[in-house]
Formats: sequence, structure tokens, C-alpha cells
Amino acid sequence: MMKWLLLLLSLAIVYYTYTYGRWALEKGNKRGGIGVFILAAFVLSLSVYGIFFTEPY
Repeated sequence: MMKWLLLLLSLAIVYYTYTYGRWALEKGNKRGGIGVFILAAFVLSLSVYGIFFTEPY
């Protein structure tokens, strides 16, 4: 159950980051918007890896 709560928190952060990237693209900052999307994907992949594929302490 705790894994799913941690994943939900990560998804909320990634969603906020995604909306910022979308806003940056709308304002004409193409390079910054794409960079934010890459950052959001990286954070989500690290979160999923850390939560589900690593050994607990």
C-alpha cells in the first residue's frame, strides 16, 4: 500500500512539472518546455524504479 502512495506522490509532482512544461511551450520557450518534459520523464522513471525494483532496507 505504501508503494502506491509513494507512486501517487511522484505522479502528482510529475503532473505539476508537465503543466509547467506545457505552459513554457505555449509561451514560446520550446527548448525549456522540452527540457522540462525530459526531466519529468526521468523523475517518473527513477521513482518507479526506486519504488518497485529495488530491495527494501
